[in-house]
Amino acid sequence: MFKIFPPSGQRPASGRRKLLLELTCLLLGLQSLLLVGWTGKRVDIFADGGARQVATSQWFFGEGWDPAGSQIRIGDWVLPLPGAWFWPGLKLIMAGSVPVAAEIAGQNLWSQVPLPAAAGILAQEGITLGPEDRVESNLGSNDPYQYVRVIRVENAIELSQEVVPPPLVRRPDRTLQPGKEKVVQEGQPGVRYYKYQVKKENGVEVERQLLDTWIEVQPQPRIVAYGSRAYPAVTAARVGDTLKVIATAYTHTGNRTATGIWPYRGIVAVDPRVIPLGTRLYVEGYGYAVAQDTGGLIKGNRIDVFLESEAEAIQWGRRPVTVRILGY
Repeated sequence: MFKIFPPSGQRPASGRRKLLLELTCLLLGLQSLLLVGWTGKRVDIFADGGARQVATSQWFFGEGWDPAGSQIRIGDWVLPLPGAWFWPGLKLIMAGSVPVAAEIAGQNLWSQVPLPAAAGILAQEGITLGPEDRVESNLGSNDPYQYVRVIRVENAIELSQEVVPPPLVRRPDRTLQPGKEKVVQEGQPGVRYYKYQVKKENGVEVERQLLDTWIEVQPQPRIVAYGSRAYPAVTAARVGDTLKVIATAYTHTGNRTATGIWPYRGIVAVDPRVIPLGTRLYVEGYGYAVAQDTGGLIKGNRIDVFLESEAEAIQWGRRPVTVRILGY
């Protein structure tokens, strides 16, 4: 048997009917879709702790969409993401953003962030944390003033120095008279270093810990010599004694003697420990005299005879003489 096909370019009647049916269904679907788009799609919105149903003719939703007060703003958190298709029965979950004050190292800024992700303000604002930075916040509390505070923490090693004064060293010197001093070495200050670990928060020092200290430059001592020459023990001369002494001379100074009288020829300055004041003397080369004065340099077996003029005193000079004790 042979099967007879219709002429080329023609379809069987059953095929044409099937094609017409498909086109009719497609047109009806498009019509329904357009009708849904124009007449509105029912969307369930869960936001602000409640739920409501709205109708919209939009095909997409995103920023600026405001069905019955459900405006999507920059910073809001939504699911599904803005830009998705609207379809009937869509469930839209929204969380409005809240204003959050951020304090970064003492500098304030405001940001609008989604409530469920308010801690993400740092990343949203491009703020990075150092390894020791500290974050404080009251996010999630009932306080209407929500904040995130970043405290910049810095730990650093700091060196400081101070001057070390030179120590004083006193040394006896037998070439100096008692009460006299002489600087042998001036001395130089030293330098001491301190090593601290310093902690700062937002640039303000909050803690300082001493790690080490040392003397970098040793101070050089200030050396002072003082007189330690000891005078030999002396015994007051007795009447009739003769003494070998060194005699110098002096003249008018404008001052009275140690006994309160004005000096004149015949006055002799003595060391009272050797020749008591008031002693009558006979001085070789000078004559009779009375011990009525003293002198700072007249110590031990020394005397100072008074002469009326400077020329006479210079002429006398310094000479060894014999003194006889005549009486008191």
